Amino acid sequence: MPNKKYRVMLREIFIGIGYYATAIRYFFKFRLYKYLLLLLILLIIFAFPVVIFDFFINFLSDLIPYFKVQKYALLTVNMVAGISGFLLLLVLSPVFSMVSEEVGKYLSGQTYRFSPVQLFKDVVRGVKISLRNMFYQYISIAVISIGLYFLPEKKLIHLLGNVLIGLITSYFYGFSILDYAMENYRMSYKASVQFVHRHTGLVIGLGLVYYLMISLNVLLEGKLISPHLSVYWSAFSEAFIAFIGVISASILMSKYKQNEATLQGNAAS
Repeated sequence: MPNKKYRVMLREIFIGIGYYATAIRYFFKFRLYKYLLLLLILLIIFAFPVVIFDFFINFLSDLIPYFKVQKYALLTVNMVAGISGFLLLLVLSPVFSMVSEEVGKYLSGQTYRFSPVQLFKDVVRGVKISLRNMFYQYISIAVISIGLYFLPEKKLIHLLGNVLIGLITSYFYGFSILDYAMENYRMSYKASVQFVHRHTGLVIGLGLVYYLMISLNVLLEGKLISPHLSVYWSAFSEAFIAFIGVISASILMSKYKQNEATLQGNAAS
């Protein structure tokens, strides 16, 4: 029943996207402002080397007018932008781990004692998942790009190729975002992969919003605001969407676990 499978996947994609609206409401309801503040602090630390680099490039360009260092700066910025999505997920892992646990606590009603050891384990797992997903994403994109190179130069073929790349990228972003919630429920790596495979649409939906924000920032870079400020706006907007995505994933997993417990209870009775 392939058609039914694709319909279910499409429906799940829209459900995954819809969780973002719920997550924003829960952000205010649970008063998660301190985690957003912590996220901003980490972003400032993350952006500090970029500020220093930009200052150094401008200073060197003024000092040596005929030495065109700006082109090397642009190349470096573009290389960083290419992996910015996963880079932010890696840098902000501590915040995402804590906010996922906090949301899980509110939704389940259970109180967890803060454990630095457990937080460290959660961060390590988040980093591993993000690195793993980044590797598979780039391998997949490379294969598709090579395939497109040998196919005829037709707009429809390349449009479909770009859509496929977008869906694959969204899938791996969504996996990384959702894993913070799966770790909160102490799901093993194997169980997490099985869940992701069963609910591909939900995973794509969660990652798609994040992917679209990154794509929008790339398209509008330097057009609406100063090119120097656009770097910081991109970092903040993408980090905020990922932050809301983690809340969305936590709500999703909470409902899934509640449904699972209900089904087990009915089966036992």
